Amino acid sequence: MTVLPYWNSTMNMRIPSWFPFGVDYIPVSVNAHHSGILRRIASLSLRLNSEFLCLTSIQSGSVGNLLRESMFIPGQGGEFKLGFTMLFGYSPFMEELLSSLVSGHEGVEAGISFCCLWDRDILRETFKAIVLVSGDPFFSEDDFLVTLAAALEERAPLQANLPFFAEKFGYRRFYIPYETDDPVNLEISRLLYEMEFEETRKWVGPSPEISLPLLFGLRMSI
Repeated sequence: MTVLPYWNSTMNMRIPSWFPFGVDYIPVSVNAHHSGILRRIASLSLRLNSEFLCLTSIQSGSVGNLLRESMFIPGQGGEFKLGFTMLFGYSPFMEELLSSLVSGHEGVEAGISFCCLWDRDILRETFKAIVLVSGDPFFSEDDFLVTLAAALEERAPLQANLPFFAEKFGYRRFYIPYETDDPVNLEISRLLYEMEFEETRKWVGPSPEISLPLLFGLRMSI
């Protein structure tokens, strides 16, 4: 059973054809092109069987493992413009950590979504991700990243050497399907819920999904 709710939208992201999707030899150090704290977050995330995928905001632009072209090629931004969005690969350990973190941090929400990676019109992969979102244009990104890094440092096991081996021998990405998290079944459940009468909803309770805040420039499908 998940701790975080589901977002009611699927995240669509475009990656370049040269993106090292299969084996990545710099899944941690590539983030040092933006900042040391993102490199630290990327390293600690791997220790929790997760992965720092991307961050998009007014302050940072579009950065991270999935959006690395914007760190190398000037003018190559992502789809996100306003607000704050941060994606992590799903793991129960990361879900538990982020759930407790956002409960004590005002202005940011966390939920689970399915992320689709596109190379032009070709769907490369669909996987489960944890999405942190803030629609507040004055959201304190620096303070949140410092708090997140400290929480990861506290929870990440010291004996986990995955970041070291990932950088030395390559990090192979693969995604295990979640049978209980079939996107089609989730969409059917959402549509059935929307067809219910208001009186019925009072008895069966609220939807297990939450709506994303309005973020201009966020590419998503419903």
